[in-house]
Amino acid sequence: MFKKSSNMIINELFLVKADWNRTFMGQIIRENNEDDNNIVRGNVVVNEGKIWSIGANEEELGKNLDDICTLKLDYNLHNSPGEITIISEEVFYLN
Repeated sequence: MFKKSSNMIINELFLVKADWNRTFMGQIIRENNEDDNNIVRGNVVVNEGKIWSIGANEEELGKNLDDICTLKLDYNLHNSPGEITIISEEVFYLN
């Protein structure tokens, strides 16, 4: 006789912060690549957008996401709709 497997999924959560008054909850995903190097990636929803980053460990990932969060909230990263320019008959979107 065998036991029925559980449908439970465990997620690793963490906080991303611009400062202690502006914190957001995110999710960590751990991966192993072919070279046995661990990759830690994470994502977090900040206001109307989503921020993604990767790192070699949790500390690097956390610093990357904290910095991107600060850029988004304090320096309006990606708030511009961008512009379109044509170079050598190719269309490029600038943001």
